[in-house]
Amino acid sequence: MNQYQAIDEAMRSCRKCATLFAEYPVDPRVNNTCVEPRPIVTGLIPKPVMLIGQAPGLTEYETGKPFQGDAGKGIRGIFDELGLSRARFDELVYSSAVIKCFPGSKPKLRAGKVREDVLPSAEMIRNCQSFFKGQIQLADPQIIVTLGGLPLKAFLKLTGRKSSDARLENFVGKKEIWNGRTVIFFPHTSGASRWLNEPQNRLMLQQAKALLRSEMIERGITTP
Repeated sequence: MNQYQAIDEAMRSCRKCATLFAEYPVDPRVNNTCVEPRPIVTGLIPKPVMLIGQAPGLTEYETGKPFQGDAGKGIRGIFDELGLSRARFDELVYSSAVIKCFPGSKPKLRAGKVREDVLPSAEMIRNCQSFFKGQIQLADPQIIVTLGGLPLKAFLKLTGRKSSDARLENFVGKKEIWNGRTVIFFPHTSGASRWLNEPQNRLMLQQAKALLRSEMIERGITTP
């Protein structure tokens, strides 16, 4: 078994968070059935772009595929807009997340019976940390795109900085070079995020898009 197969198998078989997930329902609008560990991972092979989200959502839990819900549709649309078509997204983008399993839904519904995902706990994040590092090492991307606040915190911690410094307004629309890779910071693309309600934040998103487009062209991933 090679190193790619070993970490892929370890991720798929991981059940470290079983007791944590057991506290939360899959979908309280339906019933109180609790979440089971169900790592959402794709075959671990090198790809030029790596996308890091927060965690799989309910749609990913149900389909077993990453970035299928609203956030996934949003980011696939952005890549399509920037020259990497939806048809080639899964071929060229390694989809990942800070934690690999859907953490569950909040037990209580908001007014109007609106379901909300649980925010991954510090223990969930710690349990997935070695997988997070391993995915970056083995996927060996040229470009890393972080999607939202939690992936930004995870990246800062990985690079020896304080996660408390992870303010989106200080990073979105900028890029860093890390170990020969370009890291570009995006806000979360789901409709639940309020960060993009501010005009100045929408401007930073446009700057992030321009950086990503330029970087993909420069590295030969897409064409002008």
